[in-house]
Amino acid sequence: MIGKQLFLTSPAVIAGALVDGRENYLTLGGCGGLSLTPPLLYITLNKSHYTNSGIKENGYFSVNLPSTDMTVKTDYVGLVSGRDTDKSAVFTSFYGDIKKAPMIEECTVNILCKIYKTIDLPHNEVFIGEVEETYVNADCLDSKVPDMKKINPMILAAGKYWGLGDIVGVAFKDGRALIKN
Repeated sequence: MIGKQLFLTSPAVIAGALVDGRENYLTLGGCGGLSLTPPLLYITLNKSHYTNSGIKENGYFSVNLPSTDMTVKTDYVGLVSGRDTDKSAVFTSFYGDIKKAPMIEECTVNILCKIYKTIDLPHNEVFIGEVEETYVNADCLDSKVPDMKKINPMILAAGKYWGLGDIVGVAFKDGRALIKN
């Protein structure tokens, strides 16, 4: 047996929220998509995090995808608490049309979510958000489609940050070769 942490693999993201009127950021390893209609995604935060109160207070949060060249700052905002440290100046913040949660200009992808549902777990809270606004840096698009190589996201697995590898297949297409007519 090698341990339970290896299973917990996800994109490394930075959640953004206004907490007591101040921009705050927190690195998370628990984030993913849930639905396309409506477009829903989730983030998981330990109940002790300062950011939770801002998400609940404003009803919004942002999910920001840092590229691999942002590893040090990404790790830093996950190490220090907004209760003790003002993290608002670590990144350049911006707001979309809905001014309820800050997003990070240095990140290649930014997603603003409105709380759809909150799930209370023993040690964590899962915030399910409906996607309200999405921004992708223009230089990360290929024919108006996000290019993951250009986005260059980080993956959090086994306590380490990883870069994205090469494309190994096409979802919902490659397996069709095994479907019998």
